[in-house]
Order: sequence, then C-alpha cells, then structure tokens
Amino acid sequence: MRCIFCKGDSTQSRSVEHIMPESIGSKKRVLPAGVVCDKCNNYFARKVEQPILTHSWMRNVRAWQQVPNKKGTYPSLVGHIAGTDVAVNMRRTPNGKLQLSPEKGNDKSVLDAVIANGFEQPLIFTIEDDLPHREMSRFLCKMAYEAVAELFCSSPQGPYHLGSEPFFDNVREYARYGSNFQEWPFSHRRVFPHDTLMRHPSTNEWVQAGFGCGLFMNKRQETLFGFLFYGIEFVVNVGGPSIAGYHEWLEEHGGISPLVERLGCRLVLGEDQNHYLDGSCEVSKGLEFDKKHGYSPFKAEPNAV
Repeated sequence: MRCIFCKGDSTQSRSVEHIMPESIGSKKRVLPAGVVCDKCNNYFARKVEQPILTHSWMRNVRAWQQVPNKKGTYPSLVGHIAGTDVAVNMRRTPNGKLQLSPEKGNDKSVLDAVIANGFEQPLIFTIEDDLPHREMSRFLCKMAYEAVAELFCSSPQGPYHLGSEPFFDNVREYARYGSNFQEWPFSHRRVFPHDTLMRHPSTNEWVQAGFGCGLFMNKRQETLFGFLFYGIEFVVNVGGPSIAGYHEWLEEHGGISPLVERLGCRLVLGEDQNHYLDGSCEVSKGLEFDKKHGYSPFKAEPNAV
C-alpha cells in the first residue's frame, strides 16, 4: 500500500484519516489506515487543518455551536475589549458559568479593570466570515481529494490507482505541499442561517444542521467538492484552480445549493420563527449532527424527544 498524497510506502501506517477534521466533531467520513500515511496525516493536522481550526472565524463558530474537539473539550469564544486591541476569550465552565480570560496573560489587569467598572467598555464577540484564503483553499483541497479517495476505497486497489492518476496531481500537490499554485480559488457563501434545524436521518427528530461534504459535477464535466459548515457553503474545483464552472452552474440552477436544494431540501420559516430544512432526507444523510434538539416547523411546541 502507498499513500495517496506522498506516494510513499504506507503499509506500516496505523492512523486513519478523517476527511473532515475530527476536531469539528466528524466521526463518519474516515479513510482506512494506510490510505494516507502517518507522516502526511500528521502534516495535515498541524499545517493544513490547525490554521483553520484555530482561526477566529472557525473557533467562534465552534464555540457558539458548542462543537467539541476530539478530546471532548470546547473552544472558547474569542473577542476583544471595545476600543482596544486586547483580545479576550469566554467559555462555559462545567458548572454552567461563563468564564472570561485574556488571550494574553499580561492583559489580565486590563480585563480586570473592565469587569470592575461594570463593563463600561463592552466586550465585543463577532462571528465574521473573514478567512485566510490560501489556508482555507488548501484545507478544502485536502478534503476534496480525500472525498474522491473515499469512492476509490470500494476497491482494494482503488487508492493505489488514485495516487497514480495524473488528473489529480495538481490538487494532490497543492493540498500536501502548496508549492504549485499561489492560490486555489473557491466559492464561499451562506446558504441558510446558522441555527437552522433538520430531521435526523436515524431518529427523525429535529436537530441542528451541522456539517457535511459531497462531490458533484457540472456540464463541463468538472468534479466539484462542496463543504457545508453550519449554513456556510464552500465549493472548490477538484480538477484545477478555477471556480468559473461552478459560477456557471449556479446561474443555470438559479443559485441553489448543491448540498441542499439540489438534493431535495428547501429552507422554510416555521410558525415559531425558527428555520428548517424541509424535504428529502438525502441532505441529512450527508450531514453530521450535534445533540441539540429543535422544534417542528409545523408546531409551536417542541417535539418530545
């Protein structure tokens, strides 16, 4: 067996590879040990995933949604003291209380003064979609190539043949080394509110729509990869650094989401003013969920769960 990224011998590799990071709660989409070697697996965790997982945007989404990392701990919400560049974080303690701390230890006296003065200087916490473009594009390309590998894993020799396929050389090298292109463009937009609910595919209860990913094609026969994270949709072209074909696809399909409406769901506003993804369960089969329960779009009372 050899690694689909570096093409080195991966026979002795023991770590499995999560297509979407385990630290965002992903448990289902996993490549078998050896498809990605231990060295590449460790590299992606440190150099490709970590810059995104620790970025203020991803960190605050995960904190707001209470998405635990693979160790079971929750990230803190990061913000700042109004009118200053002093960063502070807020987390919920095991007993349910909110705890404020400075990001830098030497700013503790500043935060203490703000608290003592009754927060006359307010603390500002925002969730902005201001992402580091190059880091995010490598993050997406890594997941996209692994999503293709997931299809090849149905055959014992599939991953071996994938690593030998020249068509994937560009996305493979960009994800692993980032040396062949300065950037790899991607689409980035919100397709439903972050607190939207949907039916769980197994229990049929209303739960918060979480995250998922999938592959689809356009009329150019381009393979496109979509990643959906709490209502924010990212799309990247697996075959090369161009997103023009996806923009054409959006125009042809009236701007629908390839991971939502294309699969049979639609966004509705319930009588309780909550948002729901209503329709086919094909969407929910591709998404993963947290444990939060929601409300029926047709009733003002919560479902019994």
